[in-house]
Amino acid sequence: NEHALGAFPDFFEHIRPELFLCDIFAENEMMTNKEIAKAFQYLGNLMELHGENKFKVRSYQNAYIQLRKLPRPLAEMTDEEIGALKGVGKAIASKIRELLDTGTLAAIREYEAKTPEGIRQMLQIKGFGPKKIQVIWRELGVESIGELLYACNENRLIDLKGFGDKTQADLKKKLEYFQKSQGKYHYATLEPEGLAILGHFKKILPDAPIGPVGAFRRKANIVEKISLLVAATELPETCFDGDFLRKTTQTDDLIHALTANDLPVEIHLCEAADFGSKQFRLTGSEAFLKAFVAACPGVDFRKLDAETAVFERAGLPFIAPEMREDAWAVELAKA
Repeated sequence: NEHALGAFPDFFEHIRPELFLCDIFAENEMMTNKEIAKAFQYLGNLMELHGENKFKVRSYQNAYIQLRKLPRPLAEMTDEEIGALKGVGKAIASKIRELLDTGTLAAIREYEAKTPEGIRQMLQIKGFGPKKIQVIWRELGVESIGELLYACNENRLIDLKGFGDKTQADLKKKLEYFQKSQGKYHYATLEPEGLAILGHFKKILPDAPIGPVGAFRRKANIVEKISLLVAATELPETCFDGDFLRKTTQTDDLIHALTANDLPVEIHLCEAADFGSKQFRLTGSEAFLKAFVAACPGVDFRKLDAETAVFERAGLPFIAPEMREDAWAVELAKA
């Protein structure tokens, strides 16, 4: 609805594209031996997750060990030479040829289709193998890194077979490190520093409207940064104490900074008269905002100083930030 989206003309400027895991098994005409070996390791792990025949699983894990050590590229070998390699039977030789010809394995795609993405992500965490992942998946119903962190915080792993206090604490550290390395954080990791920055800004700018926005305000399970909105055309340098918060880049109305613990912070600037409109637009997910403006065709939500005024103009009850993840919240409010 282009007309409805005109109510927030710069709406799409702040919508980040979805981030997808890089697939190391994407089509590649000249796969290296290490990539081919990793494909077998990955297939073996997926099969073990689903409780497949342990001898098949072991054969793929052995193939991983053998193939990554080969001095000669598999891509340069004939089928006969591949079949003659130690530990390479007819089935594995066939899969090596499939990888060399197509860059992927039908078997991998088959198991990926029935394995949640979050479970596949867990396989990337060092020291957290398929057996333990299978336990938390089947017994706790956990299917993502964020859910697993919640389970650790609630001490739900210590009663599972093969887990305990020490194992759970170690896993929690690995999960937090993994998320940080992926540029993603558990909300609870960012919350204390985000609230501290808000308090810091309010002391320096006591009369300026200031508040959280984005996934940080929605308290999403996983967030990428601390996101704030300040009604000011610029921030005094006292906001950026190098020991607390340091500025990295700035455009006209957007500042990027890092906390003392190198957690990412983005600070949006706006006029006080536009604070409510901006806070609303910067808080909702793309799906929520599309549904909201589509439900109010022709309504202009610009230049509103309080977010509550957006809902009043739309004729809808206030929707809590935590509810602004999906379009269904708009339908619920209209009911």
